[in-house]
Amino acid sequence: MPLAVRDHAHPHPTLAPLPGLTVAREHDAARMAALQGRDPSEIAGRFARGHRAYVAHVHGEPAAWGWVATRSAEIGELGTRFDVPAGERYLWNFVTRPSHRGLGIYPRLLDAIVRAESAEATRFWVAYAPENHASGAGIRKAGFVAVAELSFDAAGRAALQAMRPDGGRAASRVLGLAEAPEALAPCWRCVRAGRGAMSCAAGACTCDYQRPELACATADDRSTGGAVR
Repeated sequence: MPLAVRDHAHPHPTLAPLPGLTVAREHDAARMAALQGRDPSEIAGRFARGHRAYVAHVHGEPAAWGWVATRSAEIGELGTRFDVPAGERYLWNFVTRPSHRGLGIYPRLLDAIVRAESAEATRFWVAYAPENHASGAGIRKAGFVAVAELSFDAAGRAALQAMRPDGGRAASRVLGLAEAPEALAPCWRCVRAGRGAMSCAAGACTCDYQRPELACATADDRSTGGAVR
């Protein structure tokens, strides 16, 4: 699971305007709960914990949304929680409605969020499942650069490895996870399903994380790490 970052050290993207697209922060828990099909009290709890919601509209119709963690965050796929450093943000729980996918909304939503939050933050993080190729492409278009890989080590513990120089150290500082000296499990879904940390490496992956058209029967598709679009 790549962890990507965008800050002032990385070139910002130039995205062509999308006709009818607007992005705004949503403060109303009831409206956000209705969009996500959740209980308003759960959404109110997110707001109380410092999470911020942003919604993209196309010609006035809600098309996509996502969340920004300002205090603490969780990567549900790895079962790990961490405090968000001051001046940084963790982006998570992004969803694009099926009727609006393929239009390029996701990278523009990410870019709009970064620009809106830049008055208070200088570095932004987002993680995504490696099998979610559309999410990865949108994140790269929004100017994010993958710096570390997140998964489980041979003992089944959440860990990370650098994908770029100093990427592991930067990711470890934020997430509080150790850098693993050995190879990580290729598929976090297999570990979560109890098939063993190295089952994928041994060719025993039943959900085949490289083929998004195949779904692991026990996988939780409601991501808290920002992987779901």
